[in-house]
Formats: sequence, structure tokens, C-alpha cells
Amino acid sequence: ASRGLGDVYKRQALILLISFKVSAQEESQGFKGAWWGLAAGSFTDSEASDTQTLVLLPAVGYFVSPTVTVGGAVGIVNNKVGSADATNTFVVKPLARKYFGVTDKFFLFGEANVPLLFGENFTGYGFNIEPGIDYFIGGKWTIEAKFGRFGYNSIKPDGGDATGTTTLGFNMFDAQTQEGLGSGMSIGLKYI
Repeated sequence: ASRGLGDVYKRQALILLISFKVSAQEESQGFKGAWWGLAAGSFTDSEASDTQTLVLLPAVGYFVSPTVTVGGAVGIVNNKVGSADATNTFVVKPLARKYFGVTDKFFLFGEANVPLLFGENFTGYGFNIEPGIDYFIGGKWTIEAKFGRFGYNSIKPDGGDATGTTTLGFNMFDAQTQEGLGSGMSIGLKYI
């Protein structure tokens, strides 16, 4: 009887070891295979320049590894200056991000993106690196914030010469750039 009981203990120990190994492998996968969606937008009303800007730029992405995601944002920027009619800019922004875990709820990330802009009288493009933070507020919901830009963005009016802007630094207060995309702090709500 003791031999049968020993076999039972061995089987239980083996099952426990196998389940621990599977659990460890699942944990090491991090976010790999997870999709995320981000609701992001902003509204700016500047009395100094008599300008109102509404940006709606939701994004989606997919984790191709435990800490790397690829995705994109598609949205619109609506600018109104003074009493002139509002103008709309369509934005397509492919992106890739690398996440760095600080704690189990707090992450830093670096985002590389290539915004493509299509306006009524112009087109534009850019190449940017933007730092950010991501904090889990509960379950699968996070709040993320980006604060700054390192990159180059260019606008080419129809029938005119392109003008570019190089941005290097952390800027938490400058909300708008010539292309209508914020280079200051932006905050969004994300679901993973």
C-alpha cells in the first residue's frame, strides 16, 4: 500500500511541476498576442491666436512580442482660425512601441511613428520618437501619457515649397505644432 501511495505522491509532484512550468511560460510571454485600443483626443481654444483645434486620433495595436507592439492611429484634426471656415486634416499614423516594465502596473514606452497628413490644400509627413508612460488603473484598463517629441515633420502646400520642423525635447506645455498634432503632453485611455 505504501508503494501505491508513493506513486500517487510522485504523480502529484509531477503534475505540480508541469503546471508550474506552464504557468511560468505563460508569465514570460508578457503581453504577446494581446490587442489594445486607445481612445485619444484633445481640444484647444487659444484666445491669443483666435484658434480652435479638435484632434480625434484613436489607435489600435498588437503585441508581436512580450514588450513590442505594432499598430496605427487614424483620425482627424479640425482647425478653425478666427471667422474663417474650419479645415479638416485626415491623419494616418503607423507606429511601433517598445515597453519597459517599472512595476507590474507601471510601464515606460518609446513610440516610433510616421504620421501622414492629408489636408484640403496640403500634404505632410513626419518621422518621430515619442516617450510615454502607461499605468494600469484596474483590470485591463490603462491611462497613458506621451510627453514630447524627437523628430522631423514636413508640410507641403499645394503649389508651394515644403517646410519642415525639427523637434528635439520633452515639452509638456506646447500643445500644437504646425501640422496640428500635439508635441506637448497628451493623455489617453487604453484597453488591453
